[in-house]
Amino acid sequence: MNKPDFRELVTTLKGGASKDARFQPAKPENFDGARDQKVVDAWLAEMEDYLHAAKVGRHSAVELAQSYLKGYVATWWRTMKQEEGKNHGYIWEFFKDRVETEFVPRNSNYILRCKLRDLVNVTNENLKQYVRAYSELMLEIRHMHELDRCVNS
Repeated sequence: MNKPDFRELVTTLKGGASKDARFQPAKPENFDGARDQKVVDAWLAEMEDYLHAAKVGRHSAVELAQSYLKGYVATWWRTMKQEEGKNHGYIWEFFKDRVETEFVPRNSNYILRCKLRDLVNVTNENLKQYVRAYSELMLEIRHMHELDRCVNS
């Protein structure tokens, strides 16, 4: 089986025809620079799913992903590449780390842990809402140790 070149892959992903296309992966949304851990994590996960479904390698992934950066984020990425002195050869892990470092607030884990600490279930009527809020916070908090999960539950 022949491996498609990058141009053919981009053409296929942008809606062009391909002989081997069995399905079209859902395209991710553009990233506009929201400084919110939940938004950044969701966009990166969506992009990773897209890149995986499209069978894009980790070296080509950045070239494709940067086309989904809009506004300030696109300018930030171009500036960051210029400051680094490179214009190509970035791998996905580097790109992902830079996006997280720039757009996930440094205190987001602290804020989420405070929300978890302050989360209380006053009545059983709100139990469903409490369980949902607790579950969402536990999923959002990075590096939550198993013992912390027990203490905070």
